[in-house]
Amino acid sequence: MEVYQKTNILLDPSGDTFHRAVGITLQGGQIFGLFPVSGILNKNSNKIRFRWISIKVLYYFYIFIFQTIHLMLSLRRVVRVEMSFGVFAAVFFYFVTLIGGFIIFQKAKNWLKIVKRIELTEKIFLHPPYRQVGFSMRRKVRLVTLILLIGGVAEHMMYFSTKFINAKAQLEKCNLQLPVLEHFLKTERRHLFSILPYNTVLALLFEWSNICITICWSYMDVFISLFTCSMAYRFRQITDRMKRARFQTMPDSFWIEIRSHFTDLTNLLNYLDKQLASLIIIACGNNLYFICQQLFNSFEVTSDALNAAYFLVSLMYIICRTLTMLFFAASVNEAAKEPYQMLKALPYTSWSTEIQRFSDQLISEVIGFSGNRFFFITRTLILALIGTIVTYELVLLDHITEPPEIIQNSCYIAYLNAHHEANWTA
Repeated sequence: MEVYQKTNILLDPSGDTFHRAVGITLQGGQIFGLFPVSGILNKNSNKIRFRWISIKVLYYFYIFIFQTIHLMLSLRRVVRVEMSFGVFAAVFFYFVTLIGGFIIFQKAKNWLKIVKRIELTEKIFLHPPYRQVGFSMRRKVRLVTLILLIGGVAEHMMYFSTKFINAKAQLEKCNLQLPVLEHFLKTERRHLFSILPYNTVLALLFEWSNICITICWSYMDVFISLFTCSMAYRFRQITDRMKRARFQTMPDSFWIEIRSHFTDLTNLLNYLDKQLASLIIIACGNNLYFICQQLFNSFEVTSDALNAAYFLVSLMYIICRTLTMLFFAASVNEAAKEPYQMLKALPYTSWSTEIQRFSDQLISEVIGFSGNRFFFITRTLILALIGTIVTYELVLLDHITEPPEIIQNSCYIAYLNAHHEANWTA
């Protein structure tokens, strides 16, 4: 017979649900035009609403339209003016964030359906014999948000500060009579202002859209981590229940129920995996590309301590963000393996037909999030990605014998490029 002990970590049914755990994170994304859904902070998930005619949706489309303009003009610069690894990175950045933001928008339209599907399964785990395992799910989800989103905002603020200081120093050095903001935007957004006439209001609208795009770049990893963190937590609740019963001889009804609940979780995982498949592929490809791109840039020579510091922070942030997302996703696979380890520790006298069926189920399939079943996110995959990145760096070291020279703080290079592009359009 299963024993229920009094404990101060029994779950609060109204508090530790997926809907309530992710509400603040989704609300934070709306500041940057992401996830235009209302009712996500309400305790009752029935209050969730997506309305086409709303300020939030209009805000999203403002970002979407300006993002599309960024992409098209960046692509034009690559095709007609300059083809380089650095310039193509901008095209890839705008393309990935455009597609990623649109996928998140599609999930927002179906959010009520997704939440209800999750609640159908997770209601089992909100009452005894299941209990809270370690920190609550809400606390873990908010920790992920703090690490990834706050890091993304801080990295972009450092980028803006570095480039703005560089623009101001260039104006003083070259004695140019231009507003610092105008010079900064014309230099950093050449793909825009080589075609569009400079206007302060328009420039600020484009710059805010660029900030929202940058947050979307990190938000894709945050959005995936919301689901992976919650699923790993539910699998660990099953393991926790098994641990409390491992020294007892449990009837077949206990193992039938455990296997039934595990199957429900696996079915939910497969449903969410289909929902997130495209976003996982894009996020993994995006992270791998920009890590390699930053490693390639590491061979460039710079004597400016501020630029060198920003580059190091940017590289470390991308690596940490990627590993955080991948480790949380791989934790689902690890948590789903733990019940099998518990079964192997059972004494032979406790073994039964139901335990054997559960054991066969656990070893018959790979359980975890995947990129449309092309790959599963496991610790083995993380090691493979690290190996790929190290190999890429070794290849660069072998082929780049001398670091390329960089022209820095030139008094005319920004305007020379702009004049060159103007000739192309003439």
